[in-house]
Amino acid sequence: MISFSVLFLPTTNASAATTYKMTTTADVNVRAADNTKGKVIGFYKKGTTVTFTAKTKNNWYKTTYKGKVGYVSGKCVTTYKAPVATTQSFTALNNEARKHIGKRYKIGATGPSCFDCSGYTQYVYSKGVKKSIPRTAKQQYASAKKIKAKELKKGDLIFFNYGKGVAHVGIYVGNGKMLNAQNNGVKYDTITSGYWKKYIAGYGRVANLK
Repeated sequence: MISFSVLFLPTTNASAATTYKMTTTADVNVRAADNTKGKVIGFYKKGTTVTFTAKTKNNWYKTTYKGKVGYVSGKCVTTYKAPVATTQSFTALNNEARKHIGKRYKIGATGPSCFDCSGYTQYVYSKGVKKSIPRTAKQQYASAKKIKAKELKKGDLIFFNYGKGVAHVGIYVGNGKMLNAQNNGVKYDTITSGYWKKYIAGYGRVANLK
């Protein structure tokens, strides 16, 4: 492999080996030399993430393209930016959900001073784990991954139907309870017995929380 690489090495002015992870900013040719006269040996589409092993004095980046040493102009790449990692934990979600216990209910309200049911779940997911979910209970149900009662985990959504389709939603917090915004405000309610149990329409997962 070493002798193979040397055969294709067109220049000796590359800096000491360093790994550069870059993203192409335009459709760009891969050339056999670190200049525009070098033979085209390949092509990268705009937005391709490429690992380069060196940067030359001519501001070209060295890479291996299908087994051959190639170069891409530094004018056509930018430093790769990894997606910002989002910590999706039930603890973070629950901490946000609990902040609003006792706040009043208001139809159409999305927080933070008052909420309706889906405005509450949407706000808590957005602020707690940076997760965007739809606005209404019906939309949240449609977008969620449907799960069975035995699969229910903390952070999953519980949906309710009073006879005209999904009309209420709460966040499952464990031990047979949910936090939800209902007529009496944001509070805990039991879902394993009593009023709420008989109206359960289904369960949905909108994030894999740890």
